[in-house]
Amino acid sequence: MRRDEAVTTGTDPTGDSGLDGARLRRELHDVIGPALTGMAFGLRAARNLVGRDAESAARLLGQLEDELHGALSDLRRITDGGPPGVLAKVGLVEAIRRHAVALSGHVSDSGTPLRIDVQARGNLTVLTLPVKVATYRVVCEALSNMVRHSRARTCHVLLRNEGELNLEVVDDGIGVPGRDADPWCGVGLRSMRARVTELGGRWSIEPGVPVGTRVSATIPLGTG
Repeated sequence: MRRDEAVTTGTDPTGDSGLDGARLRRELHDVIGPALTGMAFGLRAARNLVGRDAESAARLLGQLEDELHGALSDLRRITDGGPPGVLAKVGLVEAIRRHAVALSGHVSDSGTPLRIDVQARGNLTVLTLPVKVATYRVVCEALSNMVRHSRARTCHVLLRNEGELNLEVVDDGIGVPGRDADPWCGVGLRSMRARVTELGGRWSIEPGVPVGTRVSATIPLGTG
């Protein structure tokens, strides 16, 4: 079973500016959803630690506080029409790696071992800002869906410049659910699809081989 979206054209393909009501709801979802998912697992881990290692629990709570402040900063940037601050600070690949490290650490510390591997191939510095924003948001949302629904133990994120940007998020979890179940009907899938197709790209979700789920997208390099 494969879910594809063909190339479409969209208006205002800037990723984070000129927001109408529907796009604003999407931006808010894409900031709040992944952030709260990671923090929820982090709080569970802190609860597990507090009775036996108060010092580690305190460090973890401090990290979660920093993540909360980061999410609040991103919310302010949305209202100002700006991109995620972490992209300007460290770049696309490092931003994804940092998110993956924090998320996998929170999930693992909560009692479910998880490893997320992030790889990049080719020159990604040529990507336009709208493509970087879309890629970052799609990967974060795919990872959020993975930890909430898949029960995966490993996940691989791959970004490739092959004349166009190809991204894959592949996990070893329980696989794609029925079409009438979460996450098919959720805002997250619609958001990932919309971000990619607005930039003239293609997006799909399908079962992994031999197990799990594969989210993939192809986006023209110079869009925006």
